[in-house]
Amino acid sequence: MNDKKVIENLYIKLCEASIHKYISTLNEILAKDYILVHMTGKTQTKQEYINSVLNGELKYYKSVHENIQINIMGDKAILIGKAKTLASPFGADKSWWNLRQDILFEKENDSWIIKKSQASSY
Repeated sequence: MNDKKVIENLYIKLCEASIHKYISTLNEILAKDYILVHMTGKTQTKQEYINSVLNGELKYYKSVHENIQINIMGDKAILIGKAKTLASPFGADKSWWNLRQDILFEKENDSWIIKKSQASSY
């Protein structure tokens, strides 16, 4: 499988693992020093994000991927993913969000891993 397909699959795995609370998958694909920056500017570490998914503070129901762009630069890559996402984050009412994620990937020990996600709307 080529690198672009591996990176795209990791992005989809991230979305699915967040919906279904697949914590082992999140631990596997997110770097130890992973950082998520939410639309509001709030930041979370890997463990804070996983805890928010587990305790329902971040509740994801469904993602419909509309566009995925990947740019690979050596051992780093940027993925811009746009997905209609049904969610109720941080106590908000359950609704559809136009979620854009700018995700930094790095290749470590010949495997791609997610280092940082920046969420915004589109």
